[in-house]
Order: sequence, then structure tokens, then C-alpha cells
Amino acid sequence: MDDLKTTLDRMEGDLADLKRQYDLFFQGGRRGEPLKERKELETRILVLSRRTVINTTDQARFSNLQGKYWAYANLWARTVRDLEEGRLRRDSVGAITRLGTEKQEPVDSGTIDRAAKELLEARRSCGLAGGDPSELGALREKLSARALELSASSGGKKVEFRIFVEDGKPKVKATLR
Repeated sequence: MDDLKTTLDRMEGDLADLKRQYDLFFQGGRRGEPLKERKELETRILVLSRRTVINTTDQARFSNLQGKYWAYANLWARTVRDLEEGRLRRDSVGAITRLGTEKQEPVDSGTIDRAAKELLEARRSCGLAGGDPSELGALREKLSARALELSASSGGKKVEFRIFVEDGKPKVKATLR
């Protein structure tokens, strides 16, 4: 009985170490995949799975360990496959990044500045309150927040603002590109 508990303790430690090795590999700190260590642990799990475990506590612990190993194994295999097939790439440090996840701003700051200034000018030309240049920062924040909201709801498209006057009131039209 104590032999099984010791074996399970050692396997849990080996699984944690194997996970660290794979983390190092995916982050660029290790050159190759830890295949030898993985194969050794997998063999020990398969051998133990053929053995009858009478103690339900040990059986539950082993089942948990086995499930955790296979979940990690599937994750590792999928990540390596994505790397090989080009869906993932290594950055300059060697860490793996998914393609297309670079965060891009929904609108550049020059466009926000231009739109805010045009809106202030349109308010002034209509004789409305709020044409004060001190409000430029607040307008930039509102336009930027609206651009983020629109971009998020449209799947990350870029946002452009157009300012025009209609019926004596300044209007802001946002278009997605």
C-alpha cells in the first residue's frame, strides 16, 4: 500500500516537472520538446493502469493524475501541431505566439485628434455650448471609447469618424473599415 502511495507521489512530481519542461519549451527556454521524459511518464501511467488498485482513495488519486496527464498531453500535441502547421510562431525571444493576436488600435490617435477638433469647430459654427478648446481632452476620450466599443462589436475592424452639420447640429458618423 505504501509503495503505491510513494509511486503516486513520484508520478505527481514527475508530471509537474514535465509540465514545467513543456512550459520552458513553449516559452523558448528549452530547445527541444521533452519527449523522453514524456514517454517515460506515459509508460509508467499505462503500466499502473493495468494494475488493480483496491483502495478507492488511491484509485481516485490515480484517475485524477491520469486524467491530468492526458489533458496536458492533448494540449501539448495540439500546440506542437499548430506550431508545425504555421498557426503559431516563435517571436524574437523564442516564445510561441498565435498569429493575428497582435493588438491593434481601432483608430489611430491622429484620427481621434482630427475628429475632436472638427467637432469643436462644428459646435462653434453652430453657436452651441461646448465649443471650448478645454473640452478637447474629454472629446478625445469619448471618441476613443466609442471607437473601442464599435471595434469590439465588429470583430476588430478599424473605425473612422466623419463630422458634419445637419439641421444646425453637429453630428458624428462612425464608419468601419
